[in-house]
Amino acid sequence: MEANEAPEKIYIDDFGSELGCDWHTEHCYEKDIEYTRTDAFIEKACSWLQENIDKYLYNTGKWDEYIPTCSGKIIEDFRNYMKGENI
Repeated sequence: MEANEAPEKIYIDDFGSELGCDWHTEHCYEKDIEYTRTDAFIEKACSWLQENIDKYLYNTGKWDEYIPTCSGKIIEDFRNYMKGENI
C-alpha cells in the first residue's frame, strides 16, 4: 500500500465503550464491521456489469435478436449514478 492510499476494505472491532474500538485490514473477529472504499466498490460493480451485461440484454423488436454487446455508456451512467451525480 502506498503512503497516501487507503486500503480497499477495513474492519472495525467494537470492544465496548470502556475498551474503545480497533481497526485492521483483515477480517479477524466474527463481529467485525466491514467498510469498503466507495471508489473500490464502484469499480468492482462496474467491472461486474461490463463482464456480465450481455447475459441480460435482448432485443425485443420484431426479430427477437440477441444484442451481443452493449455500449460503454451504460457503464459510465451507472458509475456516475453510484457517485451520486445526475445522469
